[in-house]
Amino acid sequence: MQPPTLERRWTAIVSADARRCATTAGYFEMGLAREKETGLELEFREQFIWSLPSVTVGVDFWADEAVGGVLDR
Repeated sequence: MQPPTLERRWTAIVSADARRCATTAGYFEMGLAREKETGLELEFREQFIWSLPSVTVGVDFWADEAVGGVLDR
């Protein structure tokens, strides 16, 4: 939590198997479901840049929000 707004940052470490790729970095999208205490669940996508061997990604959420899950689609 980050005072005074109480925002939170969700992070994940993403590893890529790029043996078949012609490059060692590139763009990818991750789908997330956001849950909110006083609102509807929202599904959204964020774009990140990957690089070998892994990259840390993050998304900011308000104090009344949380990650509901990572989406497969």
